[in-house]
Amino acid sequence: MQIDCDFDGGSIEILNASDPSSVALALRGDNAAEYMQWFYFRVRHAAGVACTFRIVNARQASYPGGWWEYGVCASYDGEHWFRVPTEHDGQVLAIHHRPERDVVAYACFAPYPTDRYEGLLDQVRASGQQGRPLGVFEVGKSLEGRPMNVIVCGDQGRSVPRVWIIAHQHPGETMAGWFMEGVVRRMLDEGDGVARGLLDRAVVYLVPRMNPDGCARGNHRTNAAGRDLNREWLYPDRSAAPEVFHVREAMQAGGVDLFLDVHGDESIPYVFAYGAEGVPSYTQRLASLEERFAATLERIDGEYQRARGYELDPPGKADLRLSSLYVAERYGCLALGLEMPFKDNANRRDPHLGWSPERCRRLGRSTLEAVLSCIDALR
Repeated sequence: MQIDCDFDGGSIEILNASDPSSVALALRGDNAAEYMQWFYFRVRHAAGVACTFRIVNARQASYPGGWWEYGVCASYDGEHWFRVPTEHDGQVLAIHHRPERDVVAYACFAPYPTDRYEGLLDQVRASGQQGRPLGVFEVGKSLEGRPMNVIVCGDQGRSVPRVWIIAHQHPGETMAGWFMEGVVRRMLDEGDGVARGLLDRAVVYLVPRMNPDGCARGNHRTNAAGRDLNREWLYPDRSAAPEVFHVREAMQAGGVDLFLDVHGDESIPYVFAYGAEGVPSYTQRLASLEERFAATLERIDGEYQRARGYELDPPGKADLRLSSLYVAERYGCLALGLEMPFKDNANRRDPHLGWSPERCRRLGRSTLEAVLSCIDALR
């Protein structure tokens, strides 16, 4: 048996792999911060062997509640992911699997590969070259020099609402990448009525990968400088969090009328959103827009629900370092955070797949309908 994680987004520490029935592994922390939760590793030459992989420091994870009622993701081809039997005793996370093929990968959630992300950008560029109002532009560089790409959908020369959807501020929340793939593919579909409606009545800006360095390094929550990007929005440090600085500058250039920030939650087994009720300038208008968005998404996509989620912020007590709360206060606009589970949607359980890339993509597509339902009320 061979185990490695020396690839895009890989992360694990190998302590002892001499016995396939009790392989000792450990979570690896982010490169410049103490967060640790994400893992992604590959196993070779174990086909037909009953294996148990023991992550011995699971209790010390940043979000240990994420291990209860949870199944690790596995794949033979990096495309199709399924869940494998997983146990947590409060100390160790044990993964039990008898691989059917010679190479298998295991991950905290299905990774969203860089080459897939770049392929998505190429599809947008190709569509723009064919005369459609779609394109990709670079607003700056990450700390390690990777491009900060923004997809623009629609003619920017018009006085119409500006919609921004960003994702993957936290690199271990890879469901955000799959969600954005669903969004982008729908916007690319010339025959789709929702995409046409948005292109006709708005300009939509998409940032599928806010944290390219963290994604490449296999971090869970931070960028290469150890910064949680979703705590940098009020006063972004250009030297340590240029990713936020550059995107925030691009937003300021044209304004924002609707904003979504897409995430994953390690512990809560539901799809939900959180609003801006705690920002100082919160109004009944924003409350009504939040209600319209949420009611529409709940009606059209049974994965989404409003009964469970985060506790509401008291009036005036919102943490404006978070992107959606900063944007709501700065622009007085509808701004939401959208969360998906690492586990499964407890309202729609799928023991074999759990919450999966395909379900993320479908939710992304549905979310565009909820966005369209709000367009005429944004200004």
